[in-house]
Amino acid sequence: MDRRLIRTAVFGSPDSDEPALCPETADELDAFRREYENATIWCGTMFEGGCGRQLMTRRCTDKVCHFAHYGSGGDGHQCGRKERGKDSADHLFAKAHLASWLRAQGIAAEFSYPEPLGSAVVVRLEDGRSLLVHLDRNRPVVWESDAWEIILGPGVRITPGRLAQRGYIHRIRFDDRPGGGRTMQFGTEIPGEGSRWDSLSEAVLTSEGLLTETKPAATPVPAAVAQPTHAPVQRAIVTVAPSASRTATRQGDPVQQALRHLDVALRDYPGRILTAVEAIRRLLETEQRPEDVARLSLALGRGERWLEERARLRRTVVKRLEQQPTRQLYLQAAGLVRDRDASAWERAVVADVELRLQMERAARERAVVEQREAEERELAERRKALARERAERREAEELERVEARKRQVHQARIETVTNLALAVRGALKKAAREQRTTTWSEIQQKTGLRQMDRLDYQDKVELLVLVDKDTVSEEPLWSALLAAAGDGAALRLYREVSDRLSRPLPVDDPDLISQIAQECTQLHRQW
Repeated sequence: MDRRLIRTAVFGSPDSDEPALCPETADELDAFRREYENATIWCGTMFEGGCGRQLMTRRCTDKVCHFAHYGSGGDGHQCGRKERGKDSADHLFAKAHLASWLRAQGIAAEFSYPEPLGSAVVVRLEDGRSLLVHLDRNRPVVWESDAWEIILGPGVRITPGRLAQRGYIHRIRFDDRPGGGRTMQFGTEIPGEGSRWDSLSEAVLTSEGLLTETKPAATPVPAAVAQPTHAPVQRAIVTVAPSASRTATRQGDPVQQALRHLDVALRDYPGRILTAVEAIRRLLETEQRPEDVARLSLALGRGERWLEERARLRRTVVKRLEQQPTRQLYLQAAGLVRDRDASAWERAVVADVELRLQMERAARERAVVEQREAEERELAERRKALARERAERREAEELERVEARKRQVHQARIETVTNLALAVRGALKKAAREQRTTTWSEIQQKTGLRQMDRLDYQDKVELLVLVDKDTVSEEPLWSALLAAAGDGAALRLYREVSDRLSRPLPVDDPDLISQIAQECTQLHRQW
């Protein structure tokens, strides 16, 4: 097997000029094999160095798919093809597309391939004119040939000043077609404007020349300077002076203006295309030169095809909008129904969807307002709750501070009276032994404790609680000896001390005085 990658071949026989291009991917090759299941593929003799042997397709996943030779049968024959890439069959693809294009116009032609094979294609028309398609990038273009028109292939360069001298240059280029094969586009390069590319079907061959919208009429060509030529070995092209002169484009020509308006509309202003097409139709209804009729018909076909595609797109989008009224489809359809040729049904569907979308938008806006109001109410409630929480926290903190101060004061009282409790208890016991009662001033006088003079009411309560805290519940409190005076202050102090120590007391003061007296008598008896 020949391991060199062959991308191009011919169908049918070794001498065929029907080109074949192997797809690159495995999936496309599978489709190619199904389409050409009954066709044979050859390393054709129309390729420079082609060996004429049969080829097969090779399916690859780690590299591009390609053609490969069958076994040589032991004769040791080697293929001499110099070019194997997809560009190596440009001359065959150019011939195939040009033949189809001329056939569509009812023009008969003969094709030949000058040496070296692949460098050019010569098209001889039945009226004696010839077209030369120059494809060889490494050879200079022979402008002073007998060719009525010269077309340059992909990547073919021209000498400086040649474009300005001729006023235009026709070119072709190729694009791969999915599943194998190549499409061809036709372009015209104009000085200062660059190249504009169209389908080959957009060009028309007339007695004046190759007409396109880029080159609607022939441009006068200055006299050419003779250049040396190299005579090919076979199928020689005779070098002669340029043929008949060409007429210049007229300024202010209504035909040219109509074509230019359509060209601008197609490029930049789709809304003006219908007007431009109508203008061309009106011109075609008047008497025009044959070449202008050809130019106008070419442009009209292009404009009408655009309008048909536009109408088809408009119907499709509007129908989808009717079934699925989304905003994206509405925006697309709204732009399309601005066309003057939009139908009443299309406009009605868009208007109905527009009204529906407006209602939905109004409902969404109301929902947004209601949601915002609800959020504002919720926020206000949260703020109120937060304020209450902060107030409660401040109140709790203040209460805690008060309680802490109370605890601090209480602790200070305890510390103050703790040192006095033992002495006061001793003074009360001594008074009980002496069968008498006592007072605060007497205890201070007898104990010599000056601090007692600074005790307030609450200090005295804490002091007496410490004095009597170890007194058993069956025995009277030592504090009764200080309450025996029976005045209101003494009784109040005794009640609070008894309450702190969980000792029940009579409610009425007379009964309390009677109980205190009994307790004092009981204390006196204990000693």
